[in-house]
Formats: sequence, structure tokens, C-alpha cells
Amino acid sequence: MLKSLKAMAFALAAAVLMTGTASAVTTVTTGAGPYDITSDNLFIGTATSPGGPGSYTVDFFSPVDPLGGKANASVTINVFGLFTGLTMSWVDTANPGGVPFATAAILGNGFQTTLNTLFSSASTSLNQTLVFSWASSATPTNGGEIGFDFDVAAVPLPAGGVLLLTALGGLGLMRRRKIAV
Repeated sequence: MLKSLKAMAFALAAAVLMTGTASAVTTVTTGAGPYDITSDNLFIGTATSPGGPGSYTVDFFSPVDPLGGKANASVTINVFGLFTGLTMSWVDTANPGGVPFATAAILGNGFQTTLNTLFSSASTSLNQTLVFSWASSATPTNGGEIGFDFDVAAVPLPAGGVLLLTALGGLGLMRRRKIAV
């Protein structure tokens, strides 16, 4: 029993280490990049001209074809109260005015909004822009800029599936050995 627990703990630790991503905080200005979606994952930005409609864009690329990607936005009530109609979209970098690949309304009060996309030369594009847009905004009470952060991550689904199948196969072999003894 102790051997099984040790083996399972080792397998779990290996799975966690293998699925981890590089973590870095990157301060960006609108239109910055392109950033490798497989390297950095936390971005900090500021909307420098509050008041009225606007947008904030950051360009990303994928060195791997195909690769799933996702953007997470979590907005505090203090920031969310300054915007109406706040959304995020993945769009083709080469055609920024085109139809977005995916769009989601950002929820406020600490709720996280997730938006998935696929970086692929066959179906979408290896170069995509994450666009935050809003219908109107208010000036903060301190009169300054509106600061926010968001994270973007690569989602290697095929590698995760292989890892899961390998772990399940190992557990099955351990159980078979135990029954045979």
C-alpha cells in the first residue's frame, strides 16, 4: 500500500511539473507585441484615456501549429464600475477589422471570464490579437489611468491527454501487479 501511495504521489508531482508554464509579469501598452503565447502569461496594462468608447489590444503569436490558447479576465468591482459593455475578443492580427474568432462579455465583481481560441495556420491564424473594448468609460475618482491585468496561456490539449492516459495506464498496471501477487 505504501509503495502504491509513493508511486501515485510521484506521478502526481511529475504531472504538475510537466504541465507548468513559464510565468512572467509583462507590462504592456496597447498595440504592443507580438508576444509568444507559450512564454509569458500575466500582463498588466493601463487605459490611458478614460471617457467614452475605446479599446486595448495586445498581439500574440504561436510558435506551435496548432495550439489552443485562452485568455482570462477577472475584473474587480472598482474597475468594472468604470466601464459599460466591456468585452474581449480574439481577432486575426492581419485583419483587425474582420470578424473576431471568439468574443465574450467580461463579467464584473471578481468573476473570471475565459475566452478560448485556436492558433492554427489551417483554421484561424498563428498571429492573433486580444482586444478589450468598451462602449463607454468613466474617469476614475483619482483622475488617473485605469490599470488592469489579464492572463493568457497556451493550452496543449494533446499533450495533456497523453499524460492522462499514461497515468491511468500506470495505475492499471500497478493494480494488476497487486492482484497477481
